[in-house]
Amino acid sequence: MAIGDEVTNKLSTNDSQTNLTQQLHDYFERSGAEIDVDPNFQERYLLDFTITRFQDVHAHVNLGVHVTGSVDDLEQQEKFLQAARRGIVLKAIYVELAETSLSSGGLLVAFGACLSFLFDRRYSQVKATGIRIQEDCSFNFFDLEENIERLERMTFDEDLEIGEALEGRVIAYFTDKGFGFIQTDDERKFFFHIANVVDDELRARLPAYVPGEVIPVDFQYGGNDGKKYPKAINVSLPEGHPTNGR
Repeated sequence: MAIGDEVTNKLSTNDSQTNLTQQLHDYFERSGAEIDVDPNFQERYLLDFTITRFQDVHAHVNLGVHVTGSVDDLEQQEKFLQAARRGIVLKAIYVELAETSLSSGGLLVAFGACLSFLFDRRYSQVKATGIRIQEDCSFNFFDLEENIERLERMTFDEDLEIGEALEGRVIAYFTDKGFGFIQTDDERKFFFHIANVVDDELRARLPAYVPGEVIPVDFQYGGNDGKKYPKAINVSLPEGHPTNGR
């Protein structure tokens, strides 16, 4: 009998309220993994547990794991990614596990995916990843940073209406390409093209923009068009802004 089958048979998946984290924790432990649980890291980084060693495996292991039944939880993903960015763990995997997959082998799939992320050379340079395990136990890895950016773009359409007035500052402009970026006080970043500038004074000033210069502007939300950054339209200098202010 394969190790995955043996472990699966020891775990009950009938209770719909089963704690997914504990289920996967137990799966690894029964498979010979040494596991560390740090309540501080759980609270600050959503590191449910860290796998530090496998029985009879001499390779270095330091994998932080978070397990959730939620799909595309932006706040959780952002919080978890900090563990990898700050070097709290060597590698980190964010597991979205459909509870309904447990009775058909979801834990085995999650277990195998974690091993693959640890030991497959294709992931040797990847510090953090996400994996989504569906009800039928099909799964896919996904880039956490890209997914977070996608979810952030989606929130713009929920939070803002097309044409909504905003304030920000130009933080970059590329004269040769005719576009740049605006950032608001809450650190949201918007793309704009020179064609979206409606202020003649600002339009004349931008070609002389130098890196590090900050230009306050008023603008309107123009949607995201599926791009990496939402679009700023009707960009202009604030009323009364001095022409030589930086």
